[in-house]
Amino acid sequence: MDKLTVNQLLVLMKEVRSRCNDLRSIRSSCTTRERTYFGLNQENRKEVEPQYDVKAVDKKVTSLENWLYKADAAIKQSNAQTVVDVEVDVDDLLKPLE
Repeated sequence: MDKLTVNQLLVLMKEVRSRCNDLRSIRSSCTTRERTYFGLNQENRKEVEPQYDVKAVDKKVTSLENWLYKADAAIKQSNAQTVVDVEVDVDDLLKPLE
């Protein structure tokens, strides 16, 4: 497994979210192709043909969402352990206007 900086991971997470949205669109609307046939008797007949295996698309979306969760948790864990050395007087910063 590659080690990434927090910034690299955040950029990758953004791209994975975009991919998830694309796959959700495929899962919900683009998974079928409809054909309409017009017969001699003015009868219309529709055929619905699956383009993607909905279960496979859903499995991929779930896999990407699980990865996003783990990446987000890793960033938060990293931030919880990072100490920033800065002098600050919280009471002075947050005191009301006089």
